[in-house]
Amino acid sequence: MKEEFQTIIESEDLKNITLDLVEQVMDSKISEDIIKEIPILKSIVTIRNVYSSYSDRIFIKKALTVLMEIGEINWKQRVELNRELDDEDEKGSEKILMAIDKLETIKKCKVFGRLCKLKALGKINREDFLRLTKLLQDAYLDDLELVPYFSSLIEQKRKIYEEEFVPLISLGIIYQHPGEQKPIEKAYQYEEGDPEFKGGNIEFHYLFSILGDLVNKYFYELLPDEIEK
Repeated sequence: MKEEFQTIIESEDLKNITLDLVEQVMDSKISEDIIKEIPILKSIVTIRNVYSSYSDRIFIKKALTVLMEIGEINWKQRVELNRELDDEDEKGSEKILMAIDKLETIKKCKVFGRLCKLKALGKINREDFLRLTKLLQDAYLDDLELVPYFSSLIEQKRKIYEEEFVPLISLGIIYQHPGEQKPIEKAYQYEEGDPEFKGGNIEFHYLFSILGDLVNKYFYELLPDEIEK
């Protein structure tokens, strides 16, 4: 599949592929006329014929969902995306395929495709691309919708309650920062057993981590559907 995937990602025809066409290919309902009009569909047909199990078909759909998100950028940028992800262990296309394999929903695949687009357009570097890829694989996607809410609380300097943002804390998107300890003072004891001293507690603040800053910065490019909510 790696070779066919490479061919598709570098094809000028990628911008003409839709999810409907992919479904037609997967269901063997694509006409020869459409294949002649969009030659890259031949590669998808080849993949379908070679990898025909149910799990294979799901993976193919996920992979093509990612590719359709980068279809509008030019092929040189797509080729460069592959090249910049190459290392001594894997080719860039292999990295993308392995990342897709760990994405359990089509919605995540769409978001990952948008992340690939950001990388191809030079908006993020290689390390940040890999960080966000890992986050996307680990996260329950709806939890990320807390990011703009948390950002708004920070901007408005409103009190933040830890229990509201446990998912973001566990993902490393926000972290707890201790403030100054309140002074310890002698307390007036109204009744026997009342504490002799008061104070000494530390108020914690919550901030975006480096990863959180990334998610917040690119949230509406990665999850544009949330704008409509």
